[in-house]
Amino acid sequence: MSILAKNMRLIREELGCSQLMMSKVLSIGFRSYVRYEAGKRDTPVLVLIKLAHLGGISLDQILSKELNNHDILPCTKIFKVNTFPEVRLVDFCKGSIAFKKPTRLELITIDSSEKKILTLFRKVNADLQSAFIQSFHSFSNITK
Repeated sequence: MSILAKNMRLIREELGCSQLMMSKVLSIGFRSYVRYEAGKRDTPVLVLIKLAHLGGISLDQILSKELNNHDILPCTKIFKVNTFPEVRLVDFCKGSIAFKKPTRLELITIDSSEKKILTLFRKVNADLQSAFIQSFHSFSNITK
């Protein structure tokens, strides 16, 4: 199996998608997607761009580097939302947005080292996440 085929499968699995769901997201036929992922057909550039965007990685990474699950940002998991929350506050200086009654809470980052930490944080269970947040709040109160 080629590096690209392995990376396509890893991205799909990290997003929690079936092959059918991924083919629909990418707007391609199911059989075509299965053949791309198996390495039996060349994947079009447009599909590669969409996959790289879904995985939060560059085209260079998806084509040349064998990825691991820490390289892929799982915050883009595909889920259905019927209504989007109303924006309450936007602070461009701090880079934060607050919503009224959000459907779920998300953390985002653009720094690569923070991205790896955030990926690991998302993959631990809820008890460890809450323990980390409590210790972080305690630490931030001490340093003020």
